[in-house]
Amino acid sequence: MYRIDSMYEPMVEALLAARSEDKADRWMACVAFWLGRQQIYNVPDFWLALAAKITSGLDAAEKDAVLDQLNNKEAALVASVADWPEMPASLLAIVASWSPEPDPVDLYAYAASKRYAIETGGVELNGMRVMTDRASQSLITGAYNYVEANPDVFVKFKTAAGFVELTAAQMMAIANAVGAHVQASFAVEGEVNSLIIAGTITTTTEIDAFAWPSNTVAVLKV
Repeated sequence: MYRIDSMYEPMVEALLAARSEDKADRWMACVAFWLGRQQIYNVPDFWLALAAKITSGLDAAEKDAVLDQLNNKEAALVASVADWPEMPASLLAIVASWSPEPDPVDLYAYAASKRYAIETGGVELNGMRVMTDRASQSLITGAYNYVEANPDVFVKFKTAAGFVELTAAQMMAIANAVGAHVQASFAVEGEVNSLIIAGTITTTTEIDAFAWPSNTVAVLKV
């Protein structure tokens, strides 16, 4: 993050970015000489050596325009330039602190959170919105066990829209549909994890785009 009172941090970053792309322009040479003269970040020798190397690669007209502004020591550096100078470790650390690398994304954790959102996001069964959060799953499982033991009873079942009365067969069909939805969610997470291991999936966008179970429509057969 640049400080608002600093004019040379963006200059340094632009110069180093251009250098990394093997660009050599007159502005780069001028900036590097200025940084060296100002002893920015206490690495004047690096800036001057970098400026000399850049200047040596300019075409004749631009090179002469830069040389006309140099003192004898700086001109001598241009005349004796060799390889590109090594960037000092102290400068590397300073530049890295401006724009720290983002923390790597845990793709497995992201896939798990995606699965959880799908798993617990509910399903629509014949126009009836059924909740599938963990508490609802437990209640549906309990209702399934109850009607299995009492096949002639009617069950008061709470949907997202309110209460409905269901037969034992309808309750069991809902329980099976919800169970299938939950299992499908975990099955897809397992597939995604396998593709992460294989290196086929490498981004969260690819995880989102995978064929996850739908939360919108499921056909309920009774």
